[in-house]
Amino acid sequence: MPKLALMHKYRLRFGVQKTALIAATAGCLALGFATPSLAAVEESSSSENICLPAGSVSNISTADASDETSAPVLAESEDDALRVATFDANLSRSVSGDLLEDLSAPGAEDATEVAKVIQQVRPDVLVLTGIDVDAGDDIVDAFNTNYLAVGAQDSGGMTYPYSYTAPSNAGVESGADLDRNGTIGGPGDALGYGDFPGQSSMIIYSKYPIETDKIRDFTSLSWSKMPDNNIPEDVTDLERDMLPLASVSHWDVPIEVDGESVHILASSAADASEGSNAKERNQDQVRFWEDYLDQDTEYITDHRGNRGPLEEGAQFLIAGSLKADPNGNGPADPTAISSLLDSEAVTDPQPARTVASSDVDQGKLPTDPEAAFHTAPDPTSGSNSYRADYVLPSSDMSVLNSGTLETDAENRDNYRGFFGMRSNDSANHLVWTDTAIEN
Repeated sequence: MPKLALMHKYRLRFGVQKTALIAATAGCLALGFATPSLAAVEESSSSENICLPAGSVSNISTADASDETSAPVLAESEDDALRVATFDANLSRSVSGDLLEDLSAPGAEDATEVAKVIQQVRPDVLVLTGIDVDAGDDIVDAFNTNYLAVGAQDSGGMTYPYSYTAPSNAGVESGADLDRNGTIGGPGDALGYGDFPGQSSMIIYSKYPIETDKIRDFTSLSWSKMPDNNIPEDVTDLERDMLPLASVSHWDVPIEVDGESVHILASSAADASEGSNAKERNQDQVRFWEDYLDQDTEYITDHRGNRGPLEEGAQFLIAGSLKADPNGNGPADPTAISSLLDSEAVTDPQPARTVASSDVDQGKLPTDPEAAFHTAPDPTSGSNSYRADYVLPSSDMSVLNSGTLETDAENRDNYRGFFGMRSNDSANHLVWTDTAIEN
């Protein structure tokens, strides 16, 4: 296929800075951040960040420190790159309708912060998880128009011409006492944990056309249809027939890029620490994607009644909040995520953490080697973290760059800190990957 055309004129610029410490499988990105009026970005004004293997402190090459008030810069990707990102935004309210009301005009603090994070990376395709979709397309449009399009301080506005969302299982009443608390109703008895339908669900935004007639939605696929599933023995026959595999959604959303289809395989998995059967469900939800890539799989049926896995040879990226860590950190069982990451069908870019050069000078480096890839706080521990969010390209796609964008709790306008908490109390970090589309 022809190379991707030069990306939009406001494409952010970034470069790769390698040190003697970089492993062959995980390049070290030198990230800065910039005002996205990118045609006028001054190279000399950018401050470089350094991404290091955990615990590495020697042989570090740093740029001269620049004025802290200068606009942060995320440098530009290759001309033929497709940038896909996922972000668990924690844009959720306790009452249906409240988020739409808050997004109906600019000014909601947490939504503003989420938009600024997205504007720093400017992905071509964004899988936004942890956002209420009870108002459907009205929520999609409100966030796009009143927040993403509104620039502030170091971030310039942007909009997505294409988007997709659909009803999820989160908060949908089951009519059964799934959490065994003696009463029917409440978030633990919903088909997916939640207080109301569509709470903390998903949206896909895209700069490229979405092939809507080819979308496959597996949200209603019965959990019991999965062979060798992990449904607990104490689940009744009625509950077994009722429960869907997805606690939120599983989607295959093809994006048309330069005449070729790239499948965005999006999901937001169950938090294994929250709700009934959550640990077992999380494991099977992660395993679903490996099944979907297996040409021998027969049980999968989408919302249109079409059966079977992803077509052989299709290019794809698995993107979303899988809430499972291959090293056993966090609340989920690592078996399924380890198997998925080891699959020959996918590439794990292992997006390395970016640390500001000023933080290197202060010794602010991760001491746990596993923490280099962590993206979220462990919900079962106030001090630990784990790898929860992923962008995993198909193995036939060339990975050009990948990383996580971090924020600084002490200075929320400085998107360079080491695993800081954002103002809306979500410590999840946006994960992005640049790939080249292959023939």
